[in-house]
Amino acid sequence: MRPAVKALAPHWGALLALALFLSAGLAILDDYGVTTDEPLQRRTAEYNIDYILRADASSVGIGNINAHDVFYGVALELPLLIFERALGLQDSRGIYLTRHLLTHMFFLAGGLFAYLLAK
Repeated sequence: MRPAVKALAPHWGALLALALFLSAGLAILDDYGVTTDEPLQRRTAEYNIDYILRADASSVGIGNINAHDVFYGVALELPLLIFERALGLQDSRGIYLTRHLLTHMFFLAGGLFAYLLAK
């Protein structure tokens, strides 16, 4: 048996679960809808990226962000927005499908590291 196969043999169950979750996520990707808070999260990330790139505090002033928007963190939203802009996505369908795919991949990575941590 090859060394790589031998090293992965004890983890076949976890690898199978990872493959199943990945395939399930890809299979239902087109069926995802946009929740009511996703545009708010994206807008908050846009305000933050504008502030980071332009150092213009007026674009992120209290008048531009509603009181309920300030509770959204941007730790995940900023990388999603950067990836979206790097791909040059313009249409809302492509934007949100890409965001859902990347969020699912982040979930899978978290599951993988949780497994490794538990092991």
